[in-house]
Amino acid sequence: MLIRAALSHRATSLSLRPLHAEHDLPAAQALLASALPLDAAAPAVEEKLFAGNGVRPGQAIGAFSNGDLVGLVAQAGRFIKILTVHPRWRRQGIGTTLLQAARTFLARHSAGPQENTKLRYGDHPGNYLSPGLDEREQAGAAFLQAQGFVEVGRNLNLRAPVTDNPSLRPEHIAQKQAAVAALGYVVRRATAADVPALLAMVTSAFHRVWAYEVARALGSPLGGEAALHTATLPEGPTVHIALSTAGDVVAFAAHDGNNRGMGWFGPTGALPEHRGKGLGEVLLLHCLRDVADAYAVQPSCRPDAGVIAWVGPVEYYARACGAAPDRRFVVYEEAA
Repeated sequence: MLIRAALSHRATSLSLRPLHAEHDLPAAQALLASALPLDAAAPAVEEKLFAGNGVRPGQAIGAFSNGDLVGLVAQAGRFIKILTVHPRWRRQGIGTTLLQAARTFLARHSAGPQENTKLRYGDHPGNYLSPGLDEREQAGAAFLQAQGFVEVGRNLNLRAPVTDNPSLRPEHIAQKQAAVAALGYVVRRATAADVPALLAMVTSAFHRVWAYEVARALGSPLGGEAALHTATLPEGPTVHIALSTAGDVVAFAAHDGNNRGMGWFGPTGALPEHRGKGLGEVLLLHCLRDVADAYAVQPSCRPDAGVIAWVGPVEYYARACGAAPDRRFVVYEEAA
């Protein structure tokens, strides 16, 4: 697809075309570093633009001027995952052109009149950069509102320190693990042999989108197609599981299933009959310990905190690992 559109204030043309991982990744990384400094998205750009979106069709379109990438949109169905324009090229109609390309894609891939075809910004389950627009992004909010979007929700991310955090000391984690072991549970990192039962449990007891994220956290090759275009991490599968006395997977926690390499925690869950046993806490601590160990080895390119994204029980995470509110996001959707 190649689209040309006149820019509003410059005597040149804008070309839109699909982005390709083998050719456009460096330019896309540079663009997002300039346009989205709050997201520090460089490690996850390939995943956001070129990895799958579960059951939703997706696209990543770049806007080029004289061969330079000046804006892009990545979407999954009706969800806009990223829509950004280089700061030097804003207010030229580029964002509007990209948004129209997203509307055209959605209309082309709509299943019918019963499907919701209102574009939504952020909070795409399965493959998201952030669960909405950072509330500090005032220019982005003004643009979306001018395009007919309205606020429909808010989400919160927590930040859990991984340096000098007493909750992550090996002896503390060992104490928590011993407590669940006394109840008959085994907690360990997932292996290849666990994958079928793990994904089946997550799909049936929670949601297939969670299973998709867990598959990506398992990494290549355990995660299969879901793990394409995601970085391989030194710790291997970033999924920890709890097994019952019968050997069944009854609880799990993952990290770096979204925004791989950036220390984002989740999803996590336990079967109802195994809740309240301390499994969630020990699984959380193992995940954050992974992030801490990675930071200790590569402090220049790995995060110094775990991000607990799209969070609900703030008090639980504060008690379990010292997590505190960090970034707040606004979810926008087209009004009509």
